[in-house]
Amino acid sequence: MQAYALPIFIAISVCFLLASFLTLPWAVYQYRKHGYFSFWRTLLILSFIFYGLSAFFLVIFPLPSARNNCASMDPGTILIQYRPFQFIRDIQRESGFHWTNPSSYLHLLTTRAFYQMFFNVLLLFPLGVFLRYFFKGKAKWFHAALIGFGVSLFFEITQRTALFGFFECPYRIFDVDDLLTNTVGTVLGFILAPMFLVLIPSRETLSEQSHFFHNQRKATFGAQIMEVLLNIMIARVITSFIFGLLKSRGLFVDEIIFAIVFFVLMVVIPVIWKGNTVGSKIVRMRLLPEKGNWIGSLSRRYAIVYLPLFCSALSEIFSNHMGEDLLANLFAIGVVFLTGLLWFFIFCHIVIRWIKKDKVLYFNRYSHIEAVRITGEK
Repeated sequence: MQAYALPIFIAISVCFLLASFLTLPWAVYQYRKHGYFSFWRTLLILSFIFYGLSAFFLVIFPLPSARNNCASMDPGTILIQYRPFQFIRDIQRESGFHWTNPSSYLHLLTTRAFYQMFFNVLLLFPLGVFLRYFFKGKAKWFHAALIGFGVSLFFEITQRTALFGFFECPYRIFDVDDLLTNTVGTVLGFILAPMFLVLIPSRETLSEQSHFFHNQRKATFGAQIMEVLLNIMIARVITSFIFGLLKSRGLFVDEIIFAIVFFVLMVVIPVIWKGNTVGSKIVRMRLLPEKGNWIGSLSRRYAIVYLPLFCSALSEIFSNHMGEDLLANLFAIGVVFLTGLLWFFIFCHIVIRWIKKDKVLYFNRYSHIEAVRITGEK
């Protein structure tokens, strides 16, 4: 069982690392192209990546302990199994199975050859499901079979060449039966895919959803959040660079620099760019004050967004200066508590308004700013 658990665990770890590094670029891409973040599109891509990694790692693991692995191989080791349907002979030999003897059927579950055949079929079964979702029609089963055969051939060549020459000698055999059973698994997955895809929106539904959001004038809830988060991140990067150049350092100085940089990003730049912040440019969005009061509306928006960040900075400053003075310590604890309560309130408000399908975030609503999508730009 460990032979299967280890590759899957590694695949999960790699997927987690990829998600950590690529979530932000992927989200930006989604907002730029579609105007919204598609949960199902993201889930399908992530699940396909996880499956592909799992299948590949199941094929190559466990690895030899050293690159020069030839000495550990027994003389006369078979490196190619070229007889088709050899697995049937192996199953019959190990279990005494015969089609005309029903009592021998249970013995199949005790043979290594049967399990090897079963897992080879199962290995590319999900590939057939993904291909059915991509091709849509069941008439293209032959295309799925060719793709499944090609993927299986890639796996076998990888094994035969010892990870394309990374190891000195092959540590797994090139098996013709694996090509057959993997291809059968792909076709079975393609045929039975509707049983697994019944709860997943079709490609047509996702396309209609993308078309709907693309033609919406108002920016989506997520795009408005992404715009602010990008500006905060950019401000933090610029602040860190400036802070690193200064001789006088400290949390207070750092926060003053951040407040100034953030003000420039949230107020000065959109006034100059007529409603475009750096973050809104990235997600293809524009800010429009309802009454044309650019400086007043943008300054109010800046104050609303910056307030919880300012409270967090105060909490950190007071926490770092806690000493033996009881009143000062109680005051610092109170600031930290109120800051946590403020963030909790903001989080709950955003979640509730998102569930209710509200289209305007609180910092845009209370500053009388409309966030609109910019379409037709490359």
